[in-house]
Parts: sequence; structure tokens; C-alpha cells
Amino acid sequence: MPTPYREKILLTYKFLLKMHEELLTRTINVGMTGELAEVNKVFAVGDTYKFDVEQFRGTSDVNLNKLLDFFDELEDVMNYLANINGITQEELDELDDEEGEEEEDF
Repeated sequence: MPTPYREKILLTYKFLLKMHEELLTRTINVGMTGELAEVNKVFAVGDTYKFDVEQFRGTSDVNLNKLLDFFDELEDVMNYLANINGITQEELDELDDEEGEEEEDF
């Protein structure tokens, strides 16, 4: 069982993982409805494609560029937290098993 402090670090990291995924989805959506709208027309409803964030770089869309900058900063923070705290996938998986517990607010 991790210390209360470590548990908060792990819970925060898990939150950042979810945020990272959501930010990527929203960034792709901005790109596909803006700068890459013509490419978006090629896809039919139900089509699947695995996008890479690199496909959206080098655009003149200031909003998309700002989202990409934030995405990069978020990755840097996540990598820092994972490295400095030695966060393991096993610890994150254990938190998944205890997901029903509410985090205390102070």
C-alpha cells in the first residue's frame, strides 16, 4: 500500500493520462475540421484510422499549434512525474482495482 502522498501522485498521474488521451482526441478533431478539413472528406462514417500527433504539426492554424504545444508540455510533465517518482504500470493497475474509492478533497 503506497503512502498517502504517493497515492495522490499516482492518482494525479492517472488523471493526467486521461487528460492526455482526451486532449489528443480534441486536438485531432480541431485539425480535421479546420486545417485538414479536405482530408477529412476522404473518410466515411465508421472508418477507422490511427492518427499520429505529428501529422498535425507545421500548420498555420494558431489554435491547433497552441493545442499541440500544450500536448507536448503535458507529455513532459507526465514523463517527469513518472521518472522522478518511479511510477510503474503495476501500481497504476493496482489503483484500477481500487477505483471505487473516492479521493479526499482538502
